Amino acid sequence: MNTKTPFSRKRIAAGVGMLAAMAGGFAVPQAQARENRMVTLEEVVVSASRRDESLQDVALSMTVLDTGSLADAGFTSLPEILTFVPGVSVVDTGGPFSNSVYMRGINAVLAGGVASYVDDIPFGSATIYTTPTPLDGTLLDLGTLDVMKGPQGTLWGAGAMGGILRFNTREASTEEWTGNLSADLSDTRGGGLNELYRANLNGPLINDQLAVSLTGFRKDKSGYIDNEVVGKSGWDDYEYYGGSGSLRWAASDRLDVKLQGLYQKSTQEGLATIQANHADDTFQPGVGKGEPWFGKYKTGQDQINPSEFEAHMLGLTINYDFDFATLTSVTSTQELTFGQTIDLTIPFAGFADLFFPETAPHSSAVLVAELGFDKETQELRLTSNSDQQLQWIIGAFYAKEEGFNIQDLQLTPSAPLYFGNFPSDYEEVSVFGTVTYAFSDQFDASVGIRYSDYENTVELEAIGPLLAPLPFNEITDDVTSYLLNLRYRPSDELALYARAASGYRPGGANFVIQDPTGAPLTREFFDADTLWSYEVGAKGSLGDGRLGYDLAAFYIDWEDYQIQIFRSGVGVAGNAEKAVSKGLEASLNFAATDALTLRSTLSFTNAELAADAVDLGGADGDQLPNSPEWAATLDADYRFNLGSWPAYLGASWRFKDDMPVGFDGYTDATGTFRPPSAPRLELDSYHLVDLRAGARFGQFDVSLYVTNLFDEWAYTHFAPSFSAASQGTPTRPRTIGTVLKWNFL
Repeated sequence: MNTKTPFSRKRIAAGVGMLAAMAGGFAVPQAQARENRMVTLEEVVVSASRRDESLQDVALSMTVLDTGSLADAGFTSLPEILTFVPGVSVVDTGGPFSNSVYMRGINAVLAGGVASYVDDIPFGSATIYTTPTPLDGTLLDLGTLDVMKGPQGTLWGAGAMGGILRFNTREASTEEWTGNLSADLSDTRGGGLNELYRANLNGPLINDQLAVSLTGFRKDKSGYIDNEVVGKSGWDDYEYYGGSGSLRWAASDRLDVKLQGLYQKSTQEGLATIQANHADDTFQPGVGKGEPWFGKYKTGQDQINPSEFEAHMLGLTINYDFDFATLTSVTSTQELTFGQTIDLTIPFAGFADLFFPETAPHSSAVLVAELGFDKETQELRLTSNSDQQLQWIIGAFYAKEEGFNIQDLQLTPSAPLYFGNFPSDYEEVSVFGTVTYAFSDQFDASVGIRYSDYENTVELEAIGPLLAPLPFNEITDDVTSYLLNLRYRPSDELALYARAASGYRPGGANFVIQDPTGAPLTREFFDADTLWSYEVGAKGSLGDGRLGYDLAAFYIDWEDYQIQIFRSGVGVAGNAEKAVSKGLEASLNFAATDALTLRSTLSFTNAELAADAVDLGGADGDQLPNSPEWAATLDADYRFNLGSWPAYLGASWRFKDDMPVGFDGYTDATGTFRPPSAPRLELDSYHLVDLRAGARFGQFDVSLYVTNLFDEWAYTHFAPSFSAASQGTPTRPRTIGTVLKWNFL
């Protein structure tokens, strides 16, 4: 029997470096570019399947980003970085937190459709009741950021139905010290000085045994939105700071232990959003559909809207080699809190006048909200060696989460319109396994399964006529996820795969909205949603590794998908019957010369309703919000010597197609018009051009960058509303900056 490793590293090395570099703009490896060597023939090893393997052999569409090179070019947040990944879009809420990620049209409107991992630790909430949006860890000391698209539930859990963002922290070295300090200083047109300071230190405390890795950052971002009502320039200024660290103990050849932690905190007075009409002459006569009320970079909020985000995580990872397999234990504890004050005078002052005429008119309505969670997780898995014809992974996972959500609508004059206290608990137990069998050196197949049992308890203490109290409820359910991979490598330069995978998100209890008569406007519960994703792809290289490509086609069948619906101005959870998403993605890389590398990405995503959705007011065939059909990037990198110093010049172009938000409403088969929960608006397409240049002078790196060179204005996100001002997030104006880095070790 042949027991050779399928697709052995020796056979696949050719062309893999090209494939890695073309996976997206600024993809690894970038260190070569800085040293003026051609980016070819270097293997990139990833662990998307929970074991190390070549990027070219991973049976899914995956991009590996070099966040360090992106930071040198002025991209230091998820909304900026993920524009270089085909099939991915980000709902930019105008702050450094709570930015939802969409992969192939799969949303994160309620519970997270895209999961965040810090190494092997899942970070974030599993429910809709707290903060399920992905972590933004781009300023940590990372080796890479892995972007894995499609359901990853069998190996990575429930929140990964759309995909995964995996932040791979730089491993503490037991052999040598490295360290650097950097300062990123930039100026935004219409804003002011932006400052980002970072420090990294990594090395052995005891050679070959004990090592430490530490990083810290502070980011002071000058706002570019002016508030015309309260008279404040730079209304969206924010402070953002934090860091991470790890202590690694290489106890023996068999035992390796890592203790790690992270901390992040951000404060902001107002989000980088502006007020606009959702239709012609709505609220503001003479202002057209989608047009700003006060100006392209101006808002008119009546109140300062401060917000604060804080996150902690502590993790322990233990690996023990048993010769035939490796046992891994991953333990974590994490805490997140988010508080925000929001001016909701429109529409809730009007509701207060309706319900409490004795104190009318009400001049203001301000929502003071605080939510968050405490969470513990534990995973155990046993992974067989990779040099066997039959490979396997078995494991178990446990998570316990305690969440809180307190919302108080404060009115002037005072009236008890709405107060809600919504505690929740979530507990999950899962077992999982994957088996891979190599029929030959060229062909193998993998089958995976995960069984999860979860319990969700919630209750709602409600004061006021808008919400009905919710008694203590316990929701229990179980779900099974599946995976099938087929991989075929007819030559060293080509890998083909086919993949089928399922995913899910838990259901739960709902806010019960009441009309003035006390009749319920919403259901007490919403259902879990499930999907099946089917994908085929080809990865390879041509021309002795100078041209690399990654092509994928997918079809996603989405049942009971979770949505947000609005009743009396309050957003609650619901389900739509069915949606489908299908599309194509391509990444190409061409080493035109030893000095010039060209990269491009192109994606087409057709995500639409596959049945009428009454609660959305969407008809069968309507395009889903927040996912453009077309998106593309081009990137060029030229390496040369500036005297004896290695240097580079670079440019990128980013394109985002027209994108809808909301729905139009429709007339059903009975002739009844079904109004939309949020109005439909088509956001215009836009193009962004960026430049960068840099050089290394001994221990010092210097880079210059310009983002949004032509100062293009467009909405990157828009939240339409019938009952209040719609909120749009405009593109950040032209920003010019420099990064100075001292590599002192």
